[in-house]
Amino acid sequence: MRTWKKAVLLGGTLVMVSGCSTDLEVNAPYKEITVVYGLPNRTDRTHWVRINKAFLGEGDAFVYAQIPDSNEYAEGQLQNAIVEELDNGNVVNTYTLQDTILNNRVEGVFNAPQHKLYYFRTTQDINADHTLRFKVTAKGQEVSATTAIVNDFTIYPSVANTGVKIGLVNSGGYLDYEVKWTSGKDGRRYQVNHVFQYAEVRNGTDTTFKSISLNTGTIISGGLDGGESMATTIDGEDFFQTIGSLIQPDPTVEKRVFFGLDLVWWVASDEFHTYLQLADPVSGIVEDRPDFTNVNNGYGLYGSRYFKSVNRKQFNPETADELVNGPYTGTLQFCIPNSGFSCN
Repeated sequence: MRTWKKAVLLGGTLVMVSGCSTDLEVNAPYKEITVVYGLPNRTDRTHWVRINKAFLGEGDAFVYAQIPDSNEYAEGQLQNAIVEELDNGNVVNTYTLQDTILNNRVEGVFNAPQHKLYYFRTTQDINADHTLRFKVTAKGQEVSATTAIVNDFTIYPSVANTGVKIGLVNSGGYLDYEVKWTSGKDGRRYQVNHVFQYAEVRNGTDTTFKSISLNTGTIISGGLDGGESMATTIDGEDFFQTIGSLIQPDPTVEKRVFFGLDLVWWVASDEFHTYLQLADPVSGIVEDRPDFTNVNNGYGLYGSRYFKSVNRKQFNPETADELVNGPYTGTLQFCIPNSGFSCN
């Protein structure tokens, strides 16, 4: 869309400075460009790929965007849509991409709610030492892209063990809690969140389960070989201040039940990291960013990702007391099952 916006802006400028000309052609000759986005996770069983086409024509592009034929290939226009699994360059598995129509696209620039996606399924985890190669022939032109597979990584035992409780407070005040892990092969960007899991109880049994996801930190690996020690921290006082600001006292709530804190990692491949880096908000004087693609004869991104979590970590006694009675959250009626702050 950035290229399209540049074309429209340039075209508008030329019209203004050459208003008396009747020969000006704002749009270049029509050319279809295949746009591909796919982010397989080796532990998933269904792997999705979006295959669309870029478009530019006379008239309002926002009107075209609402017409499926403008940005989706029709039946028969794509051939040999596959994903190959490679071991040292040799094909060991070939997955045929199937198309399907989903009804979950939010209304916006493009046609909604129906939209076309492509997928393949696996019966087991994809081998972490292999690579995946996407291939499709779009109206006679082969479009392809290759990605390494993000491997698993090791979380430090004190963090991974749900029996080891989180300490954000001690007798001396608030503490930082360190989330530590060792990077895995082909993982470049590690985004960590901590998710506060709780429920609100009304009328004795009317229970609403809720969660608050907070950013812990994003760490970039210095290499792709794995084995790098990595860490980010949860600031104790900031944590309670944030929870206290996001949950308001409610006279209809009888109690709030705290179930635990989930630690969640999303890991991006090298290509995916580069794409995310270029998509970050501009913070300097250079406002434009180069377009990134690793798709041959097209545009887009074919990378990989990995997800891992430690669920329902509990608080140590001092931290639990802070949640139930502390200055930031003490008015929110929290209780903690199977603890000294029971919900009975």
